[in-house]
Amino acid sequence: MAVETYEAIIKIPIGKKPCTLTIDRKGDGTFEGEFSVLGSTAPIGNGKIDDEGNFTCDCTITTILGTMEGVAEGRVWDGLVDGVAKARIGVLPMKSESLW
Repeated sequence: MAVETYEAIIKIPIGKKPCTLTIDRKGDGTFEGEFSVLGSTAPIGNGKIDDEGNFTCDCTITTILGTMEGVAEGRVWDGLVDGVAKARIGVLPMKSESLW
């Protein structure tokens, strides 16, 4: 399957910032990928996705805000993403720009 790239905006305590979610579906309900924000990129772990694009995953990323472990959940479809990342700094909405 082709790698899917989703450009989005994530709302963090310092404001809305661009981010990228990359998903490589494995065909068995799992996926691998990367999450990028604030100039840092981190691999995704425990990625699970269903046929409708509903997903969950883990991520550890280091940015100017420090190193954060978190989980993300949401839905991808038609080039769009609508989800949240949950980290120690709170629940952070992550959406394609057109969904804000």
